[in-house]
Amino acid sequence: MASNEREFQRLTRLVIDEVATESERAELARMSAADPSLIASVVEEITTDALLRWRSGNIAAGRPLSEPVPVRPGRGRSAIKRAGRKPLWAGMLAAAALITVGVGAWLLTDSAPGELLVADIIDQEGVRWGDDTTALSDDDAVGLGRLSSSGGEYTLQFRDGSTVRVVGRASLEIKSKMLVRLDHGRATAQVPPNSIGFTIESSLIDVVDLGTEFGISVDGDHADVVVFDGEVDVKSNLDQASGQRRLTQGNAVKVARDGAMGRLVDVGRDVDGRWWTGNRLGADGPLIARVTDNIGGSSEVYAFYQTTYQGLSDDAVAYTDNPNHQWNGLTPDGLPGFLRGADYVRTFNHYRYLLEFQMKIELSAPANLFVFADNRIPPPEWLVEQFRDTGIDIGLDEGPWLDNIPEEYRKFDVNTTAVGAGQSVDNTFSVWRRRCTDTTPITLGSAGLWSGDEGHGRAMYGVAATPLDAPAPDGEQNSPVTGSSSGARQK
Repeated sequence: MASNEREFQRLTRLVIDEVATESERAELARMSAADPSLIASVVEEITTDALLRWRSGNIAAGRPLSEPVPVRPGRGRSAIKRAGRKPLWAGMLAAAALITVGVGAWLLTDSAPGELLVADIIDQEGVRWGDDTTALSDDDAVGLGRLSSSGGEYTLQFRDGSTVRVVGRASLEIKSKMLVRLDHGRATAQVPPNSIGFTIESSLIDVVDLGTEFGISVDGDHADVVVFDGEVDVKSNLDQASGQRRLTQGNAVKVARDGAMGRLVDVGRDVDGRWWTGNRLGADGPLIARVTDNIGGSSEVYAFYQTTYQGLSDDAVAYTDNPNHQWNGLTPDGLPGFLRGADYVRTFNHYRYLLEFQMKIELSAPANLFVFADNRIPPPEWLVEQFRDTGIDIGLDEGPWLDNIPEEYRKFDVNTTAVGAGQSVDNTFSVWRRRCTDTTPITLGSAGLWSGDEGHGRAMYGVAATPLDAPAPDGEQNSPVTGSSSGARQK
């Protein structure tokens, strides 16, 4: 018996016996939606079990279905009080409710490919469909079956609201309205709250949505997963020891041929969010070829950096781990002209606390490299030594805090995120410039030290790059100077 089938039967039994935890109940519902064929493996067992208990009279009356089974705090399933357990019919109803979501898809899996329409192609550009494509109808409606493309890009809109953007060579199988198998290629999924549980599976890794935007790439013997917003659960299909892991916004993993998960440090993305890549070094076009740090990777570290190509503009999101912090000009005129359209790095804001932090920037060509430093603290020594203060400031619209802040701090959460240049600027950052006349990697240090009253607040710095011959900041010349402490203002 396959491991998935055994796990499905185990979870069903726990629900029937009324000893399943909330996470186990949620997993049963997810498995039902992701692979409805599993339902067949337990139907006979449930029916036989119910008949045997009925004939033996082992269906005692219990407490009303609405009354919860008491649990001793902090003890898990082993602490559930067995006395007064709900009757069998209550457990049967609970199991039925959880697997019902998969029954419809299960009954329809015998349909020929393309007969059940679950999605539509709402946008496409230069797509070359493969001969093995079976899910696509003449009017761009999509049913169960395969979508294979040798190039171009398209957006798949599921009729329950989820969208999947596919770019380049790819092959995927539409298995249900909640389940897609990606055999190879790169896809980006956006899933609304009503479709939580939407799953993209592959031979290497399965990704289960928890209300999010995520990307998955499968290429032969490796796979990448990136969480741009929200949360996902990921499970390696080759390394059972790694188990299932929860990734949140700002996290990314790569899966090797042996199934082991590691940190994906560096991601590139276009300004419109249509495509992304985790394989950037040597790519044509982007000035920032790679971003790395000295954090390393472990089972607890999955933070990534995102370089948005030609993406710096007013209201550009500043960090990968917080969607509410945005770069802005200080006035309605917007960001300075020399910064608009720059390649910029969404750094990881939480790393502002790491005093030994180092980030390395690798360039693909000579460039102007900029650092945006929080004006609430003195500039760190590495910044003064390697860069020149342009004398120009930009702003950070910090927006509301994240949902998981402690309750006692929520009364201070008065910020809102505004739209437009010069709107809702909460803090200012000085713009520092270094002219890099070659592609020697540049090492940046920590965001700064806490120092008395001057260290009461800070944020992680930003990074951007423009071509070496791009317009210079007002009052500066395109001289060959790479870095200087001259003119550094006192904070």
